[in-house]
Amino acid sequence: KLDFKDVLIRPKRSEAASRSSVNLERSYTFLNSQNSWRGTPIIAANMDTTGTFAMARELAKHNCMTALHKHYSVEQLIEFFNPEINPASQNTFYTIGMKTADLEKLSQVVKKVGAIQNICIDVANGYTQQFVDHCQSVRDLYPQANIMVGNVCTPEMVSELILTGSADIVKI
Repeated sequence: KLDFKDVLIRPKRSEAASRSSVNLERSYTFLNSQNSWRGTPIIAANMDTTGTFAMARELAKHNCMTALHKHYSVEQLIEFFNPEINPASQNTFYTIGMKTADLEKLSQVVKKVGAIQNICIDVANGYTQQFVDHCQSVRDLYPQANIMVGNVCTPEMVSELILTGSADIVKI
């Protein structure tokens, strides 16, 4: 177990006069969707305790993102992703797995609210050809979406998912 006394974060000199003068906002143009986004590059994970509607609404106030968990009903998702009602949906990832039912549920939501701007494809182990193929098929279905995929942990797999055109963001 490490404590603060066991870890040294080595500071670097800075021009910032105080913490309040630090700006974490960044601009990105995603390689495969070609969409641009500007905000603070923090994404709440799609775990059922953090990837919630409440978290998405709160983080959107700070122009951060949230990946929703997969357990919301179609009706709840339709209400949340309605851009006229909820501007936070623009900073929120709709999460799916690899089951056919996940794609069918996404399709039902898209039919009611129009395009979903951000899609997260979440699996425990992203090191299968089936996962790579699934990510590509989602890209083919939703070419304009920002697609985040994972989970992987090696540079080689990150490269494969980005360079094959499947992903814009890779979860590590």
